[in-house]
Amino acid sequence: MKLWIAALLSLVLLSNSLRTTIMYSWYIVDLDSFVERLCENKDKPTLNCDGKCYLSKMMAEGSKDESPAEPLIEWEEQIYFFEEISFPIVTAVDREHYAFFYYQYIITDSNIDGIFHPPRFS
Repeated sequence: MKLWIAALLSLVLLSNSLRTTIMYSWYIVDLDSFVERLCENKDKPTLNCDGKCYLSKMMAEGSKDESPAEPLIEWEEQIYFFEEISFPIVTAVDREHYAFFYYQYIITDSNIDGIFHPPRFS
């Protein structure tokens, strides 16, 4: 059931997105049928629009749906502020214990000499 709902929603979204492409394809493939069904100037054959009137109307409608353009910012409205931040480089090196790699010897001799025995339960 979830698969059918997902397929239906995908089909609805794609059909809305591909509406212009489908109309152009129909116009190119079957011009006579397109003109017969959708042409607005069938009664004026001297215009020779051949369905282009409907296509241009559809394109204008599609571009109208888009969000309005954002206003341009004039140069007078922009404020640029740059502050150079400098941090002093402080390094403290302990010369007494200075080593490239620090390794601490954890294993002692008492751990090596002992033999591991599993615990005994009484």
